[in-house]
Amino acid sequence: MKLEKYVDKNEKRRRTILITISVIVLISVSLILYKTFASFTESAEFPMMKGKVDYFGNSDIYFAFYKGDEELDEMPQKGNEENLVFDHGECDNGASIIWDSETWGPIVKNLSKSKTKCSLYFKEYEPNAADYIIDLAKTDTTNLWVDDTNDANLRYVGADADVNNYIDIGDSDGDGNPILWRIIGVMNNITNLDNGGQQESLLKIIRTGSIGYFSWDISESEINYGQGVNEWSQADIMKLLNPQDIYSGIPEIGRSLYWNRENGYCYKNNSSYKPCDFTSSGISEEAKKKIAKVRWNTGTIGEKYYSSKISAKYMYEGERSTHNGKEQCESNNRYCNDEVERTTTWDGYIGLIYPSDYGYAVGREVREICLGKSMVSYVSDSCNTNDWLMLGYDAFTITPAADYGNTVFCVSMDFGIGSCSAGEGDYGDILPVVYLKSSTKIIDGNGEKGTPFIAR
Repeated sequence: MKLEKYVDKNEKRRRTILITISVIVLISVSLILYKTFASFTESAEFPMMKGKVDYFGNSDIYFAFYKGDEELDEMPQKGNEENLVFDHGECDNGASIIWDSETWGPIVKNLSKSKTKCSLYFKEYEPNAADYIIDLAKTDTTNLWVDDTNDANLRYVGADADVNNYIDIGDSDGDGNPILWRIIGVMNNITNLDNGGQQESLLKIIRTGSIGYFSWDISESEINYGQGVNEWSQADIMKLLNPQDIYSGIPEIGRSLYWNRENGYCYKNNSSYKPCDFTSSGISEEAKKKIAKVRWNTGTIGEKYYSSKISAKYMYEGERSTHNGKEQCESNNRYCNDEVERTTTWDGYIGLIYPSDYGYAVGREVREICLGKSMVSYVSDSCNTNDWLMLGYDAFTITPAADYGNTVFCVSMDFGIGSCSAGEGDYGDILPVVYLKSSTKIIDGNGEKGTPFIAR
């Protein structure tokens, strides 16, 4: 009996010792795992480092800072005297860098291994063309205004004589004389197809003078009563302005003549055509280098043309909608019998002005009054005389109207925005519009006609 008690007592002692050892081992392992896990989770999004660490030590990450090929002793601070800004970052071990411009520091993503090195590269600030105009708006508070759209675009506004927005993009005629353009503004959230479809702020410009008057589009007499089709992606004027590789088919009349600086024939009035020569006035090779391929909005307002509704903001929203120029057509209507598929976006280089561009260009003391009214009525309240985009032309826009399948919006120097037949070539002046690449910079000039901004 005593022996059994002794055995039980020893057995209990051994169990206690084993349990104690197990608990100690478990706690030790847990602490090691926790320390390792905590180290990585704390470094998963690593905040700003103000100085360089020469060795990893107890840290899982090491930063090095560079200006070009020159290694820096510490990270440049926000507002530094050298005007250095973040360029890009690189990490090993599969980690990546996101730069937080607000806190002025890096955030490291995908940090899954210890002893990871990240290199941060800085460069001298060189504003691109859009940034340059944004900076200019800090001092020019008269002719540069932010519109009331969701995109908050920065636009040149005011009477023609007041607005110094001329720009030289390297475009020139056959004799080498500059062909000037004018800045419409900095447009935000533009899909830049040159940069993989990123949303960017790009400078939008319009050519100073008409390249001629031509039909927006033509059609056979039995199609839309012979007055064309209001679909920009297949319009004859689009094919005149742009390279052949962005549309299918190669029509003999007008094909890429402006883009290629060639002469030939262009459409006017239904199916008729006339000689046209762009060997001196077409877009130059130097200018092409600066033109971005972007996604243009080709939607329209959601009802037939009603003059009382179309304020600049109302039209802007319509241009970005899914409404197209044929959805209001009546069945069996001879003005709407085409079978062309309608789209509301288009990818390309050269387009035309939007109706809303014209509406938002009004300035001076009548600006608020005019923005609150229909653009059809801009001839009243001095809206048209305080709108620099009223350039003395009866010009086509890129936007279809919803009256019929053959009408587009146009700008009239007599009354404002109206609806025009796409096939009416004796009316429609053509003023090309482009967006400049984000790599384009303004290197000189003040925007006056005699001393335009120089973009290179």
